[in-house]
Amino acid sequence: MKKTLFILLGIFTFICAQQESKKSTAIYCVVTGDKVDPDMQESSSYKNGKVYFCCGGCKEEFDEDSKKFSTKANYQLLATKQYTQTSCPMTGGKVKAGKVVTVNAEIVSFCCNNCLKKATKSDDKIGLLFSDASFDKGFKNINIKKLKK
Repeated sequence: MKKTLFILLGIFTFICAQQESKKSTAIYCVVTGDKVDPDMQESSSYKNGKVYFCCGGCKEEFDEDSKKFSTKANYQLLATKQYTQTSCPMTGGKVKAGKVVTVNAEIVSFCCNNCLKKATKSDDKIGLLFSDASFDKGFKNINIKKLKK
């Protein structure tokens, strides 16, 4: 009985987390952190997606050294629904229901309690979970099949 309740609680938590992640998220410039005007068309191609900026100056700064802003750009790719989570960003393992952390407005899932604990304790969740190494392990472009055709 306890096992069944635990499984149901895990499933409920996962469903609630997924519903929360579907809410509209504001987009912030990866250079300044300012809110990006939805009508603004300043963007750069990045990892088969687009990163958006508050102004042309930020676009130029990003284009000169995108590596400097890669963690925030990776987060923005997820926040703008160009990428989706496919596995644990810490290990690349299969994610499990109920093992989630909210990073700003995005839900990130994990494979085990160890990864969940590391993420929960981190003071820099974006840096930990959206660095190039973590992002490449856990997230994929949702339009990659369309791009390969």
